[in-house]
Amino acid sequence: MSLPVVSMLPTHSRPPVIHVAGLHVGPSPSSMHALARASTIRSVPSIDDSESSRHSPLASSVNSTLSTNSAMSAAAAAAVASSPPRLAERSPPPVRLKAEDVVSPTSSSPATLAPTPVRWGARAVRASEPPPASLVREVTASPPPEGLDPESSGQWDSTIGKAGLGKTGRVINKLVSDNDALKRDIQIERLRADEAKQAARLVEDKMERIISDYEGRLLEASVTKTLLTRKERQVETLTAAIDVEKKKAAAALEREKNWRSELEKMRGDSTAQIDEATTYAALMEGRYKAISSHWRDQGDEVKRALARMRGEISTIVDERRADDDKMQTLRDLCDQQDSNIRQLRRERDDMTRLFAEYKQTQEDDLREIRDSARAREEEQERLLDESRTALAKLRWALKVKENVAGAQ
Repeated sequence: MSLPVVSMLPTHSRPPVIHVAGLHVGPSPSSMHALARASTIRSVPSIDDSESSRHSPLASSVNSTLSTNSAMSAAAAAAVASSPPRLAERSPPPVRLKAEDVVSPTSSSPATLAPTPVRWGARAVRASEPPPASLVREVTASPPPEGLDPESSGQWDSTIGKAGLGKTGRVINKLVSDNDALKRDIQIERLRADEAKQAARLVEDKMERIISDYEGRLLEASVTKTLLTRKERQVETLTAAIDVEKKKAAAALEREKNWRSELEKMRGDSTAQIDEATTYAALMEGRYKAISSHWRDQGDEVKRALARMRGEISTIVDERRADDDKMQTLRDLCDQQDSNIRQLRRERDDMTRLFAEYKQTQEDDLREIRDSARAREEEQERLLDESRTALAKLRWALKVKENVAGAQ
C-alpha cells in the first residue's frame, strides 16, 4: 500500500538566487545546510498489502492531514487577498529569480519538485500558495529488506523513541517527520525573508545613492547647460564682433584701394596739367616777346597819351575834390544847425524841469522853514521855562543863605 504524501519542499533543489535592481543575493551557508538537512523525507512502508482500503484508520489520518494542510494554505491565501489596499499599494518591487534555480518538474527526477510560489505583501508578509497538482509527488512505500525485522530497527524518532512500533508508530513517525520538515521549511522561509529584507534595504540604500547621484548629475548638467549657453552667447557675440571687424577691414581695404587709385589718377592728371601749363607759359612768353618787339616803337606815343590823360584825370579829380569840400561844408553846417536846434530843445526841457524843481524846492524849503521855526520856538519856550525855574531856585537858595545862619 502506498501513502500519498504532499511534500512542501523540493527534494534536490537549491535555494534561489535573488536579483533585485542589479543586486546579486545568494543563499547563505546556514540556509544551504538547513535545506540539505530538510531535503530528504523518509517513506515508511506499510505492512498492509491492500491498496484499496480507503476507510482504514491510516488513510483517514493521512487524508485529514492533507485536508488540514490545504485548508491552512487556502486560509493564508485568503488572508493575503483580504489585506487592506493600502498595504497592497506599498508592496515592494517584484523579485526576479534565476531561471537555473527554478527546477522544472519535467526536467528533474520524479522525486524533485519546483519551489512553492511565494507572494510577498506589505511589511514582508509572505503567503505561500498551494502547489499545483502536477507538483504533488507520491511517495511509494518499499518493503523492508529481507532478513530485517521492521520492529527491531535501530532508528529513533525525536518524539516517541524507536520507530518500529507498528502501524500507528510508523504513521506518527511519518507525521512527526513531516512536521519537522515543515518546521525546517518555515525556518528556511524565515531566513529567506530576512535575506529578502536585507536585500530590500540594500536596494533602498542603493536607490537613495542613485537618486542623490542623479540629482547631483542633474544639477551639474543644469550648471553645465547654463555655462554652455553663456559660452554660446559669448561665442555669438565674439563672432558678431569678428564679422563686424572683418567688414570694417574689408571696407578699409576697399577705401585704401580707392584712395590709391584716386592718388594715381590725380598724379597723372597733375602731371598732364603741369605739362600743359609749361607749354602754355612757353607759348605766352613767345607771344609777349613778339608783341613787345612789334609795339616797341609805339611806346613813346602811348606814354604821351597816358600823360595827357593823367593830366585831365588830375583836373577832374581836383574839381571833384572841391565839390566834395563844398558838400562837406554844407553837410557840416546842416549838422551844426541840427545840433543847435537839439541843444536848444534840451535847454528848454532842462529849464522847464529846473523851474519845476525850483518851485518844488521853494515849497519844500518854505515848509521846512516853517517847521523849523515852530520847533525852534517850542525849544526856546522850553529853555525859557527851564531858565526861569533855575533862576527861581537860585534866588531861593540865595535867600536861604542870607536869612539862615550857618547855611553854606
